[in-house]
Amino acid sequence: MGLDKLWQVTGDTKYYNYILNWANEMVRPDGSLVYFSGRSMDDMMAGAVIVWAYRYTGEEKFKKAADFIRKSYDSYPRTSDGIFWHGRGTVGQIWVDGVFMGQMFLTKYGYYIGDSKYCFDEAARQLIGMHQHLMKENSGLLYHGWDEDKDAHWANLSTGMSSEVWSEGLGWYALILVETLEIFPKKHPQYQKIVDITRNLMQGLKDNQDVNSGLWYQIVDKGNRFDNWQETSGSGMFIYSMQRAIELGIIQEKEYANCIKRGYIGLLSKVRINKDDGLIDLCDANNGLGIQKDYDAYVTRPRKRNGQEVISSFLWATTIVENKKDRISYVKPSPCETFVCTDYSQGKVFVFEKGEKVWEHDAPLSNDIWVLDNGNLLFTKGNGVLEVTRNNDTIFQYTSQSHVFACQRLTNGNTFVGECESGRLLEVDSNGKIVKDLSILPLGTTNGKKSFMRNARKLENGHYLVAHYGGKRVVEYDENGNIYWEVPVSGGAHSVIRLPNGNTLVAVTDMDKNPRIVEFNSDKNIVWEFSNKDIEGAPLRFLSGMQYIPGMGIVFTNWTGHVKEKVPYIYWVDWNKNIIETFGPCADIESVSSVFIPLKNEKVYH
Repeated sequence: MGLDKLWQVTGDTKYYNYILNWANEMVRPDGSLVYFSGRSMDDMMAGAVIVWAYRYTGEEKFKKAADFIRKSYDSYPRTSDGIFWHGRGTVGQIWVDGVFMGQMFLTKYGYYIGDSKYCFDEAARQLIGMHQHLMKENSGLLYHGWDEDKDAHWANLSTGMSSEVWSEGLGWYALILVETLEIFPKKHPQYQKIVDITRNLMQGLKDNQDVNSGLWYQIVDKGNRFDNWQETSGSGMFIYSMQRAIELGIIQEKEYANCIKRGYIGLLSKVRINKDDGLIDLCDANNGLGIQKDYDAYVTRPRKRNGQEVISSFLWATTIVENKKDRISYVKPSPCETFVCTDYSQGKVFVFEKGEKVWEHDAPLSNDIWVLDNGNLLFTKGNGVLEVTRNNDTIFQYTSQSHVFACQRLTNGNTFVGECESGRLLEVDSNGKIVKDLSILPLGTTNGKKSFMRNARKLENGHYLVAHYGGKRVVEYDENGNIYWEVPVSGGAHSVIRLPNGNTLVAVTDMDKNPRIVEFNSDKNIVWEFSNKDIEGAPLRFLSGMQYIPGMGIVFTNWTGHVKEKVPYIYWVDWNKNIIETFGPCADIESVSSVFIPLKNEKVYH
């Protein structure tokens, strides 16, 4: 059915021929089926292709085969309230993915062949019944399974419920909801109930989307667990279902468009080009598992590459997203192709477009740079801050007696400046007047010296997040300069970002011979780290500037000013520690100390 979607959007008959050839191999000339046993809902699913074949060819043998599959439902075992068991051997058990397997055929049979009242009444009973049995209260999500007899090894002895919300299984349920609603009679008495279930599920998925990768976790609602991982099959299904729900008018595009975009960029991050054949490999998917006993059993299952589930999921997601009129906005940008950067060693700032230098400006000891909404560049320059146009006109300037390694344009139009030796956190208006002056030097100290602070940021809550390079710590100060939160960072903290999930990302230098990017939670625990242990050849030297890009990962600089080695200057790394792209060495640059990727309509974490 994924290939059918490819055929529909491309018109390439090779996909049509492949599907039809398969159907002909499965159905004999007399309409009998080669492999069908009817032992499980999984058997029923392939019948959707038989309906497809009858729809497009009109051949009677396909109708006979579809009729045979339809009649097998009459004797298929059910729970006491009429929900199909997952398989004839799984006595009393319903699995969330089974409703896709069964209703994918049944709804299409009812719509394209006949017996529509039975088919849609049954589909409504199955979709609603599955939801009633498996729903996780107040979440919109569904557990993996339920056992009416409560004697399965995975079943809760009191409720019969399985323990977890499994990504791929919930993905199948999301798909069948929107696939059913596409052809379901709007006057059917259960139509609105199915719409409501779909809306609640979409909200639950939105609430549980990983803010960093844009994907969904193997256990959907436990993304805060360190051993949980982003799973590709379910993520692709969720992306398709959300976009289809928008097209059907079930959910609002303005509420879900960014969710789909981030999810799709995250999905593309799981694509690898196979060096042997030039085709793509899809990583980090399930192995098509049954219901597991507990959380550990789910997250320790081996991850699979190119399994049938992830291939089909990827086909569904790519065809619906890439076929949108505004699909260009979903194309994965290349952070290491168009960027601005500072060269601390050479005393310059640069603009690179499509990998080529197109602009430069003198900036001694520059260590922080931004592209503003108006297209101007804001950057530090040794003892001050400068804003210039691409025509080199000066728009804003601030000069200091201290070294300045941090600057930031605030939402009110003022500019934040971090003065190093003086230990002052300043806010300066557009005329260069200081409107807020906050000292964070330790009591009795008048000179913090050049190592006192590097990168610093004003946060949305009015606090200030400061990397104390020499002090080997990161501190969050409140609006009055009092310490609100701090964490020690051996090796020298250079840059800091407060992530949307509330965690703090720190770029660490080379003081302890372990340059790295570290993510701390609010309890000061390390929840993610990237270092030379994660990269072949140990090329990391001194990690200085960085930017977090939602759905894509982190872009950071590998400053080589201390060692003068020919290693990459800029790395783009996803949250699974895959190196997606690098930049440098480059003849125009000696070293890169800070980088900024211009992003349209995206909140910047830099």
